[in-house]
Amino acid sequence: MARKAVRLSDIAEKLGVSTVTVSNALANQRGVSEELREKIKEMASEMGYHAPGTQIMAKTAVNIGVLVQERYLGNGSSFYWRLYQELAIACAAHNCLLAFCVLKPDEEKNTVLPVMVSDHRIDGLIVMGEISRAYLRMLEKEAGMPMIFLDFFAAEFDVDCVISNNFYGMYTATRHLIKKGHKKIAYVGSVKSSNSIADRYFGYLKAMRQYGLEEREEWIVEDRTSGTMEIIEPKLPKDMPTAFVCNCDQTASVLIHELEGNGYRVPEDVSVVGYDNFVFMPVCDVAITTYGVDMPEMAKAAAERIIARVKGLDKGPGRLSIISGNLIDGESVSTNIKINNYSGCKISKRAGMEKIPAFLQWLYLSQ
Repeated sequence: MARKAVRLSDIAEKLGVSTVTVSNALANQRGVSEELREKIKEMASEMGYHAPGTQIMAKTAVNIGVLVQERYLGNGSSFYWRLYQELAIACAAHNCLLAFCVLKPDEEKNTVLPVMVSDHRIDGLIVMGEISRAYLRMLEKEAGMPMIFLDFFAAEFDVDCVISNNFYGMYTATRHLIKKGHKKIAYVGSVKSSNSIADRYFGYLKAMRQYGLEEREEWIVEDRTSGTMEIIEPKLPKDMPTAFVCNCDQTASVLIHELEGNGYRVPEDVSVVGYDNFVFMPVCDVAITTYGVDMPEMAKAAAERIIARVKGLDKGPGRLSIISGNLIDGESVSTNIKINNYSGCKISKRAGMEKIPAFLQWLYLSQ
């Protein structure tokens, strides 16, 4: 039987210190006394610990692992497959090799450490797409290597995060509909499914409030299952709005198909705006107006951040990089009525807003 690889937590347990302290000592970072640093290094040598990537560093400058949850990949193409391709291009420009690992649901539930991490095959890890906090805490404790989060933000971790401009992107998309004269606008997205969908909802909310427009509970439409995150056909409201703003283009495509199946024409009767400029399984023939995510720039930022961490060029606290995109005109939006001048409108107050913490109200509504 092969000998089990020594982990940072094993060394920490022997010496009665934290895993972070062991990691900092072995990486010659600040915050550890010289005496303790020497003890940790001696113990690591005695236990046969090998730093991540030491067995293959001669072959390439940096070896990066990419971890993504299985539910984000679907049966074929997906947003994350495309983002991974952009990441591979960005890393190749820096003489990096990528190792791809799909996280199974049971592995996430049971907090199983990826083999590429436990076997020290990589020097740094990119977690692509939001996963459970319990699993992230395990990675933080056990990985013992630089780690960044791509396409999601987790404030409780001191980790670099690279995300698209979800809040202002959706604000821009919603405002586009308002400038086209729409006042009755619904948001399509399961807000509790992920932080990204929630951020986009708050961007929608800011635009509606800024221009003094009415919000209704029935105009917040679910678009996916709670467990698998599978996109479902949105249920159309009884009191139909004149426009829908969707948290992603795939949902927008499914919604347009549902609208047309119920006798509505897009955009003649109802306008639709999406987000991300990516449809992996189109079910409609309408070119969707959307807020495009700059995937090459996100990948470039992620590659540069992880490489800087692995090479020790940046030992500061984790930072958040927000990558903006741009509005892309399609064929799914039409002018509803004579465009009104909304400038100077005061933010309205929606029933139920008191349920949102005061600091979030300020953050999302007063900017």
